[in-house]
Amino acid sequence: MNLKENPNSLLAGFHDLDEATLTRAEAVGVDSGATLVKLSLLDPQGGIHLVAWPSPSKARVLALLERLAPARIGLTGCGMREIAAGIGRPTTGLLEFDAWGRGAQRLLAEIGRPLHEPYLLVSIGTGTSALRVEGDRVERIGGSALGGGTALGLGLALTGCRSHRDLARLAARGRRGGVDLLISDIYESAEIPLAAEATAASFGKLARQLDPIHAPAPGDPPASPEDLAAAIMGLVAENIALLCNAHARQAGVSTIVYGGSTLDENPLLVETVQTLTHVLGQTSLVLPKSGYAGALGAMLSA
Repeated sequence: MNLKENPNSLLAGFHDLDEATLTRAEAVGVDSGATLVKLSLLDPQGGIHLVAWPSPSKARVLALLERLAPARIGLTGCGMREIAAGIGRPTTGLLEFDAWGRGAQRLLAEIGRPLHEPYLLVSIGTGTSALRVEGDRVERIGGSALGGGTALGLGLALTGCRSHRDLARLAARGRRGGVDLLISDIYESAEIPLAAEATAASFGKLARQLDPIHAPAPGDPPASPEDLAAAIMGLVAENIALLCNAHARQAGVSTIVYGGSTLDENPLLVETVQTLTHVLGQTSLVLPKSGYAGALGAMLSA
């Protein structure tokens, strides 16, 4: 998918939730994750409404369900048992990987990009899961502890950013070469068959300053928050892309679909995973409404 495309604009039946105007829901899907609770709500006219709140938000979720009185409720995610205990009537529980697979298929179909061949679905949330999807069959084949939780934790420690949105905006204005050691920093051109702008060592330029030869001159400014944020996003994105491309080859698939709330409003991370996937010879797509696949799949399964 071209980075300049806006697949979200094709989702005519999907809306941000307006709690003041939505008075009834036919079905609700809740994906209660480690960082966010995502909800997908089907209105009587067939429209789908989406909203995300900080985890756990149990009281807020239960109050909304009581007011909208949906006929069907689907739950998924690590916090679904706690929410189910407070509902007091039957619900449909779904393993989050199955919910993600079903929701992703629906989102891809909505934008006219249905995949009939097997593919790798990568959910970049607090951590990262790599799922092989073939029709209705979803199998988790790997993952990583690197994810949005990593980026936000490092962002808080190194830049003081306290939200995903602020960190992503900061990163978009940064320059990774101010912090990361690049191939061009250690090799002359044509000495090695690697792109000059490729990363030799994440944060390696800072570590290199420990050597008196490369130490900054007195009065030189420290690395900027923007450059540090860009390096954080690069560290997370590159390692996820490298790992998931290896999983894709092992799983015998050539298309990787990236999703998850960490991609939202995060152009640097999106561009990095897609560029590296292309360099490694795979095809990549980015899910629209990236973080809601699990909630949508839970709603469709209810």
